[in-house]
Amino acid sequence: MQIRKAVLFTVAGALLLPLTIKAQKSSINTFSPYTLYGVGGLSTQGTANLRSMGGIGVGYRDSRWIDPFMVTFNYLNPASYSAVPQMSFVFNFELEGENFYLSDGQRKTSYNTFNVRDIGFVLPIARNFGMGFSLTPYSSIGYKMETRIDDDEIVANIGDVWKKYSGSGDINQFKLGLGYQLFKNFSVGVDAIYYHGYLDRVQNITIESITGGGGYGDTQAHMSEKVSRFMMMAGMQYSAINKPERSLTFGATYNLGGKLNSTYKQYVPSDYYGSDTTFLAFRTSDVSLPNKIAVGVYYQTYKVGLGVDYSFSDWGSRNRGYSSAISGGGYARYKNTNTVSAGVELTPNRFEARKYMKRVSYRAGVRYEQDYMTYNGNTVDTKAVTFGVGVPIRLGMPSKLNLGLEYGQKGKTGGNMVKANYFKFSIGLMLFGEDYWFYKQKYD
Repeated sequence: MQIRKAVLFTVAGALLLPLTIKAQKSSINTFSPYTLYGVGGLSTQGTANLRSMGGIGVGYRDSRWIDPFMVTFNYLNPASYSAVPQMSFVFNFELEGENFYLSDGQRKTSYNTFNVRDIGFVLPIARNFGMGFSLTPYSSIGYKMETRIDDDEIVANIGDVWKKYSGSGDINQFKLGLGYQLFKNFSVGVDAIYYHGYLDRVQNITIESITGGGGYGDTQAHMSEKVSRFMMMAGMQYSAINKPERSLTFGATYNLGGKLNSTYKQYVPSDYYGSDTTFLAFRTSDVSLPNKIAVGVYYQTYKVGLGVDYSFSDWGSRNRGYSSAISGGGYARYKNTNTVSAGVELTPNRFEARKYMKRVSYRAGVRYEQDYMTYNGNTVDTKAVTFGVGVPIRLGMPSKLNLGLEYGQKGKTGGNMVKANYFKFSIGLMLFGEDYWFYKQKYD
């Protein structure tokens, strides 16, 4: 019965994958000039409850010694799949909205997005042996900019020349993995990851005649990129303390990077209406995803959970400097990155029957993250604070409605740079499947 359930959910997830990718192919799911290059802006990983704690999760593990009803979903470390109890499963579905506020010191702009993210489940295959599936965003590009060429000679001979740049697209990741408790308090896991997405960048040049007779028309150049690749991630978790009143778990993951199977084509419209195109180039991208090493620790009691994660990605070691013909003329260079996150969760009384608010989990966290690109020699960092609550749906069951909020800053003003302030809010539904769903029927 459990294997049949696993097959059912895997097939359902596989059917959702192309539908979600198709729905997001032409949408703008982020808004930042820092997504001009590479694979765009990286999405913060983890379900809503973990993102509300700064984005921790490498050492996060269900501790049924402390709370027999504590069952969650953590795709940041496949070793955690082994903790799901038998005769049960957990399903997760989330929505996320984001408000962007950009400023270069003189001008300001804003943009809003709203997207589906983090569809997944985890279920047991045998005792201490679980399987997890997830469909999550990996990166996005989204920008709209324009600039005027102020060269006096060009203006005197041709007229005003305006360049407009826009981009949209996403790369999603599909994970399917197994986690197994190798021996007491020590678990290992592995995820197969499939990356897939489309990235589109457009440059539009408009010339306004000096004679006052209007514009000469628009000239456009397009770069359309398709990305796909299978990769692997391995993880482990060790519970140094696993007692009824407290637990301490150490975790580590290694994400095997590699060159993306990425092809892009550059073309321009052949006529004024853009009904036909002329190809300029059809090439294979040389962008590689990094090897990523992450370590984390999570400590938990009946009331409090504390976690810290650190990760290192060798973007700069695997990629050379990057410059795009449809990017605004700047220069970007890959660099190695470090990320540190920390978070806390407080649940006054998980078993309180009368006072509902004592069963609510309150969360907070911080995160410092380096961007994998430098822009004209300038480094870009993200600093964020997070908050959230986990609202129980039913007494005595782990199903929760997870609400999260994040405020962050990226970049700075001055030196032709842009400072981005953003607010993210997320709504996640984590549902626990009750054990009677897995009982074998006596009669068909």
